[in-house]
Amino acid sequence: IDPDGYILTNEHVVRGADDIKVTLYNDKTYTGKVVGKDARTDLAVIRIKGAGKLPAAKLGNSDAIRVGDWAIAIGSPFGLQETVTSGIISAVRQSLPIEGREYRDLIQTDAAINRGNSGGPLCNIEGEVIGINTAIYAPTGVFSGIGFAIPSNNAREILSDLINKGKVVRGWLGVEVRPVDDVIARNFGLPDKKGVLINDVLQDSPAVKAGLQRGDIIREFDGKKIDDPRGLQNVVAQTEPSKKVKVTVVRGGKLITLPLVTGEMPSEQEIAGSQQKDAEPGADDTAQWEGMQITTLTGDIAREFNVPAGEKGCVVIRIDPSGTAAEMGIIPGDVIRSINKVPTPDVRQFSAAVKKVKLAEGVILDINRQGRLIYLSYRAQ
Repeated sequence: IDPDGYILTNEHVVRGADDIKVTLYNDKTYTGKVVGKDARTDLAVIRIKGAGKLPAAKLGNSDAIRVGDWAIAIGSPFGLQETVTSGIISAVRQSLPIEGREYRDLIQTDAAINRGNSGGPLCNIEGEVIGINTAIYAPTGVFSGIGFAIPSNNAREILSDLINKGKVVRGWLGVEVRPVDDVIARNFGLPDKKGVLINDVLQDSPAVKAGLQRGDIIREFDGKKIDDPRGLQNVVAQTEPSKKVKVTVVRGGKLITLPLVTGEMPSEQEIAGSQQKDAEPGADDTAQWEGMQITTLTGDIAREFNVPAGEKGCVVIRIDPSGTAAEMGIIPGDVIRSINKVPTPDVRQFSAAVKKVKLAEGVILDINRQGRLIYLSYRAQ
């Protein structure tokens, strides 16, 4: 992508590599060095030296593509070097989970992409690079007419950071959020479904230092309206660290504004999951509701379900897979802390709370799932 030997590829192509060899079209091989990589976007830049000024591909404007445009994929599938395939732009996907990674704005094409194409260019009819071939949907393990590429404009946004800093510097807030649906909007007294509900505030984060709380609805960040989680993530990530901003939230039915200093987004870390175990409590302290069985959380049950110490609520011990609770997204081991903002510290208060629930109008459950706080909302159709 640059005459000085900078090469754009996928992060997963160079991940864990001890040595990198780059072979050019003239069969000359050079040693490559990773100058920057970003696991969140699955992009990396490597550089080769000693090759002089090289012909460079032009990055096109991926925002200008339309479904039905011609698409040309170049790569080395199965080790077959300099393979060129063609097709069309099939769709533009907002986001797509692939092999444990969440990709955004992927370009979908039916140009044949197989293993070995990763990091190669997807070009338009003018020969401009509009995407970086990244993944395929292949139930059989080989190309099935559905391939995906990261848009060139997404790469362009972070190239300078990758080349000059070796990483992408993003702003960080430190909250887990979920979208606002009509059930949440009604229960929290919102005029519409815009904003995001804070599921959890991470320890030692800019959010906790600013006084943001679980259950706050973020409506504005740094003067920008927030409509949904993706909008908040984009605004925060594009805000430089250590910047003083104002965050407007709805709390207790009132609109308040808090000053906040953004942090730098930390590196991704793998969170080790723990295996759930079945519990066998007695039948004298349980209740049934919409296909789930709950019991009051005790010390022994908390240890059985790996629930953090000090939590209060009712733990789900059984789920009918065909019941409404399963449809809500509840799983065994979930601790229900409140229902429609009414605390449920024991079976008696849980039973009282569910009697007031009208599923046709919707319900919000405050859940602790193995230490992760989340809100679940549901409305019967």
